[in-house]
Amino acid sequence: MRRALVLFAVVWCVSSRAAGAQRALAQSVTLPGGVTVARECTQLVQEGVMVTSLDGRALPSSSAEFLPAIAQRIARHVDVPAETPPRSVVYGALLLHSGAMTERFPVHQSGDRALDARIADVLSNLTADGDSVPGALGMPDSLAVMITFGQHPDGSPFVASHTRCPAVPYPDNPAAIAPPRASGIASSVRMRAIVSASGRVDTAFARVDDASDERLIAAAMTAVSQMRYVPAEFDGAKIPQRIDLVVPFASGDSAEIPPTR
Repeated sequence: MRRALVLFAVVWCVSSRAAGAQRALAQSVTLPGGVTVARECTQLVQEGVMVTSLDGRALPSSSAEFLPAIAQRIARHVDVPAETPPRSVVYGALLLHSGAMTERFPVHQSGDRALDARIADVLSNLTADGDSVPGALGMPDSLAVMITFGQHPDGSPFVASHTRCPAVPYPDNPAAIAPPRASGIASSVRMRAIVSASGRVDTAFARVDDASDERLIAAAMTAVSQMRYVPAEFDGAKIPQRIDLVVPFASGDSAEIPPTR
């Protein structure tokens, strides 16, 4: 009987199950210039995610990297805290070499409407954050797979431990920027943005929440494009992270920023 290729989404597993368990972990990151910044990571105990190949073809060696990367991506987006008894979910799908999934169908759902909807949404949008999938080169155009949450393919419980670290700004990011000269402008601008895996703010996806002055928006966009961050990580892999930030404008007389055209 053919043995299914079982791959894991985690760096390590824990043998005990704890409901909603998480632990803060202090981490120091040394920047290229030698400056050290601190951040607080979180160790999470979650329902483990596994990807099992159901395809009868021989897979290339790159599958040993590709399938765990897909499973890890699912795990970090779904974020299912471990519970007793486990909330097991099983899906079948056709996995494309791009990392997307088609022909998804639930085999077993948790019964939690919000959780089941979140899992379905994640499986439908695996490539939405734009990060590439390691090991994709050489994989078949499509591959039949089974995705399980909270259990091994034989039905036994599976709990996983993950470490998630947030993006943190470099200490030399500007504390305030010169505002354009305009009456009644805000002293700061609130923005929603994505810090990429390289530690830069992707201005293509940045959105300003509370400004209508185009010059103010342009100044804020210019400022965030120059900022640097220690990128977020999930189990040691650098990942994009959505952030909310405030861009402060310096008070008093400042050099005028030319109006946008």
